[in-house]
Amino acid sequence: MSGAVSAAPGNRWRWALFALVVVVALVLPQSLAPEAVNRLSEVMWVAVAALGLALLTGFNGQISLGHGAFLGLGAYITMILTVDYNQSFVVAGLVALLAAFLLGVAVGLPALRITGVYQALVTLGLATLFPQLVIRLGDITGGSVGRQLLPREGYGDTALLEEVGRRRFLSQAGFRAPAWTGLADDQWRYYVFLVLAIVVFLLVRNLTRSRVGRGLVAIRDNETAAEVAGVSVDRYKVVTFGLSAAIAALGGWMFAVLNNQVSPTSFTIALSITLLVAAVLGGAASIVGPVLGAMVVVLLREVVPAESQRYSQVIFGIVLIVVMLVAPGGIVGIYRKVEAWARRRRSTGGPAPGTTPDQPKPTQPQEA
Repeated sequence: MSGAVSAAPGNRWRWALFALVVVVALVLPQSLAPEAVNRLSEVMWVAVAALGLALLTGFNGQISLGHGAFLGLGAYITMILTVDYNQSFVVAGLVALLAAFLLGVAVGLPALRITGVYQALVTLGLATLFPQLVIRLGDITGGSVGRQLLPREGYGDTALLEEVGRRRFLSQAGFRAPAWTGLADDQWRYYVFLVLAIVVFLLVRNLTRSRVGRGLVAIRDNETAAEVAGVSVDRYKVVTFGLSAAIAALGGWMFAVLNNQVSPTSFTIALSITLLVAAVLGGAASIVGPVLGAMVVVLLREVVPAESQRYSQVIFGIVLIVVMLVAPGGIVGIYRKVEAWARRRRSTGGPAPGTTPDQPKPTQPQEA
């Protein structure tokens, strides 16, 4: 009973901190320049895509070096449906999620028979193949040059943009702020991203804390023991791969909306490595870890001088190696260790009077 009571204040503190972060996130766009607001939007799409990878790797133990391909699939489907088929961004996003889920299941099926480095090589092949496939389908995708998400012809008139926007929610007229919001386009986009990110993170949090989530962790820790306990290992692994790919595709939808263009150079193996760094750096076996990792990754990209941007992936690789050696649990892992140490200190009451912190407490003779 005492453990349950003591755990309640901790939960209240976490929810209070979460509420504070949400309030700050809601206020920030009102006081920042458009460039800074767009940078925060970038953090959100990286965090969402890294969350998909964390669900697969951190909670289920499957390795993927190809999530950049799922992200690219979401971005290209968004571009094709909104530009070529005049579909709304909502419809394009739903189709992108479904297509990425099916592709993730297709990739997850052969992954049932391979693990470890072999699985990493299969997903690495997917990340390498995707840009080449995009270039081959140049008539649709724009080839190596890429395509704009918003056609410029016929959309230069503001009145026309507003009229089209009224007729179709989030339409081909662009991801523009509705007039009733009174927001700038960058602020509207930011708030839409924020709502989507909060919803996805809460859903994944609830999933990982459910019976299914415990099954995912059991598979990660010991597949044989999980199967003996009644967990359908194959089904869990395949569906998790599909869900992970769908979440990454949502990040691709956000990428396309934010950048207003897509090209194969944006979805190379370097993007998959960036997502892996974000997940591992923040803490792949946690929900908040991808957010922290995304913030660090975007910040590192900003502080690296423009003439040294070609070395950014080398920097990310070095950071990944250092984190795996020093703090395998990432930033969240370091926090959990410090929190556990502080809890032990409180439970033991600290060093006894007359002793230094480095000296053990005097032991009392035990009663028979």
